[in-house]
Amino acid sequence: DRLDTNKAYVNGLKTQNYKVINFEDLGEGCRYADSVINAIYPKNNTLLNHYFGQEYFILRDEFILADEKIVKEKIQNVLITFGGVDPKNYTEKVVRTINEYCNRENITITVIAGFGYANYDSIKHYKNVIIKRNISNISDYMLDADLIFTSAGRTVYEVASIGTPAIVLGQNEREMTHFFASSKYGFSNLGLGYNVMDEEIMNEFIRLVESFEVREHMSSLMKKQDLKLGRKRVHKLI
Repeated sequence: DRLDTNKAYVNGLKTQNYKVINFEDLGEGCRYADSVINAIYPKNNTLLNHYFGQEYFILRDEFILADEKIVKEKIQNVLITFGGVDPKNYTEKVVRTINEYCNRENITITVIAGFGYANYDSIKHYKNVIIKRNISNISDYMLDADLIFTSAGRTVYEVASIGTPAIVLGQNEREMTHFFASSKYGFSNLGLGYNVMDEEIMNEFIRLVESFEVREHMSSLMKKQDLKLGRKRVHKLI
């Protein structure tokens, strides 16, 4: 699980009679592995024993055991979580954009940030914002939320396993190749976050707040994906 491997590295392992199974590897070395599992990238012209798609995503235990979201008609809780670092501080960008509206409509905003987030000072002065640091049960917060803002990485699979409607802002170009964060699977993907204007975020947020039917449809598309069996499928391949 080390992203793009090279030929020499993988062949060095093979000459020592190791079986080599790579995860999320698009490098040259993946051509020489015994098996390659790329759950977050779209299918392409691959070699035998290359497996792509959401069927092979490995959920953590808390998501396998979590309940599914029942979409409510009125939004009361918004969750913002952009990973462990959030280098471009999309957290503040979203809080700044929606906070006044949420205060007016009595909508609570919860921010969950990871170990590497260094911009707490940029959001702590906003009213009606609950800040959680380094929590271990994010699935509970995703289930409690009525709408989630997140990036286009592995978190979208976790969100979909629960079924909470979500707006996605991609962190970088590589994330934009992650096929699952799309309307086909129930997400509102606004593209690369640093190219998205505050007005675009606000308009999409209000659209989803005001449309229970759209949010319910988003949730239903997420729940159609059989994500909780991904671990068993990967075990079987190994």
